Amino acid sequence: MIAFFSKLLVVCGVLLTSSCGYHLGGVRNRALDKMDTICVDMFQNQTLYSNVSMQLTTALGDNLQRDGGFRLTSPDDADLVITGVVESVSAASLRTDSQNTYVSSEIGLTVTVRYTVTENASGKVLRSGLVSAQGSFFNDEGNVQTARDSALSYATRLAAEKIVLDLTIP
Repeated sequence: MIAFFSKLLVVCGVLLTSSCGYHLGGVRNRALDKMDTICVDMFQNQTLYSNVSMQLTTALGDNLQRDGGFRLTSPDDADLVITGVVESVSAASLRTDSQNTYVSSEIGLTVTVRYTVTENASGKVLRSGLVSAQGSFFNDEGNVQTARDSALSYATRLAAEKIVLDLTIP
């Protein structure tokens, strides 16, 4: 009798979770529903930060792989090609030093990225957008350059996540 009830609980659990919309693999935007493969071209860089486009391109590929909605492939085999440009990286003071209000104790870096998703076969633009994301670092006695690079890396990862969300939200 106990075995029957335990099997019944397992079946009910499976039925409940299957009706809640859980699935394996990524979801896709309706405009991209028939597309399976994607190629991420190296984003252009219009900023003074030398490797920000490489960081963004790498983060975008990582996020697409993690999401599972599209399979990354070469430009020749891709259904979609995503291109873009890092338009700006701007810095702003988030907090000032309590002793000297002219000195920033925390600095925010905002990365702004414009992207385009085109159908490889026709060249038709299917999606495009502008995203921005922010990272911050503390301007203290430590290694400010390393802290700034970490904040920039964080902001590019957030921007890549926003782009992938735009491609995957129905």
